[in-house]
Amino acid sequence: MSKARVAVVGALIVCLAACSGGGGPPHDDRQNAFLQYVQDNSNDKAKIQEFRSGKCVKAEGAPSYNCDVSAQIEAMGRDFGNQMDGVYTFTEVGGTWKITGRVQ
Repeated sequence: MSKARVAVVGALIVCLAACSGGGGPPHDDRQNAFLQYVQDNSNDKAKIQEFRSGKCVKAEGAPSYNCDVSAQIEAMGRDFGNQMDGVYTFTEVGGTWKITGRVQ
């Protein structure tokens, strides 16, 4: 990941944490939704080695929350590090929080 991209992601995470009105999915639900998202987009044996997520911001015009995520991923026998760090949209679907998009 380029230094500029890391700086932008870092600034966005800080902004989201500072500007957040709270709410959204609990931390454990975010981690479970993120693991499911990773497994759906790589393989079902993918694992999260470390997961961090700050506060969430209510998405405008949608029943969703945009939450920052930082996680070290291991999939297909490889360590992918933090390549999937970013801001994701979490939506409650049928009583379960799911990732329904990636903001950045």
